[in-house]
This record gives sequence, C-alpha cells and structure tokens, in this order.
Amino acid sequence: MPDLSTTPSVRPAVAPRRLAIATLVTLLAGVVAGLVWVWLAQPAEWLGRDGGIVLTEAASRGQFSVIVVFVAVGAVASLVSGVVTARLVPDLGWLAVPVAAALVTVAGLVAWRVGVELGPPPPGTVAGVGVGDKVPSQLAVDGVAPFLVWPIFGVLGVIVASWAGDRGADDQV
Repeated sequence: MPDLSTTPSVRPAVAPRRLAIATLVTLLAGVVAGLVWVWLAQPAEWLGRDGGIVLTEAASRGQFSVIVVFVAVGAVASLVSGVVTARLVPDLGWLAVPVAAALVTVAGLVAWRVGVELGPPPPGTVAGVGVGDKVPSQLAVDGVAPFLVWPIFGVLGVIVASWAGDRGADDQV
C-alpha cells in the first residue's frame, strides 16, 4: 500500500491544537483591542445644566471619533490575527479565509463588550452632576459597518500571510 502522507494531493488533517491556539490568540486580540479602544477613545462629553445633562453640538463629534478608534484598532487587531491564523493552520488551505473571518468577527464582538463594560457608564446613570460638570458618554458602536472591518482585515491578513509564504517558497527555488 502506498504511503499517502507523501502524496501531494492528500492534505494532512488540521491539528486541533493549532486551531485552538489560533482561536485563543484571536480572542485575546479582541480583549486587547477592547482595552486599547477604552484607552484611546475620547467619548463625547455631556454638560451639566439646570435641567439635567445635554450633549452640545461641538461635543457630539466625540461620538464619531469613538467609532473611528474602534475601526482603526479593529483593523490592526484583525490583520495581525489573520496572519497568525494563516501561519498556525496553513494546512487549512482556502478554509483559512472563513475561519479567520469568523474568529475575528467574534473578536470584534469581544472588543466591543470589553469597551462598553470597562468604559464610562451611561451619562444618565451618573449621580451628583452639577451645573458645568462634564460627563463622558458611554463607548458605543451604533451600526454594523464598523464590525465589518474586522472580517475584511482578517481575510486581508490571511492573504498577506499566504502571499508572504508563497514568496518565501519562490526564493528557496
């Protein structure tokens, strides 16, 4: 009987341990991205007035900047996670693309939850706000589009890793 492990058309099975490591690395990247988002984001500030708190027009720009920071942090984290996933499980072949996309999508949700939980509380729940006091808004992502950046850059990371891996093989020939 021929040895199938040396036959080029037969791929070895994906090592579950390496896939688990890729999953853990990606989820850890989501946690780190959430912490970086909390650290870098400068949320809008509500202003205390006689009748309660209000969000001035000038301060409302902070709401947009929070989303921009989430997207930028997500792009970097997803790109790195995509490269790591492709490097850890090269035997997945084309399946590395949907695996990386799914993993970084979950990592994006993890980052979002970390940011919401560790960031400022909702302004309406802050007690003892006086006239002239500023209260930061809660970190929020109010649309689907910022979350789509995560799988796009995760797939880009797989492409970069595949391209770099192929170039290395060409250099050895």
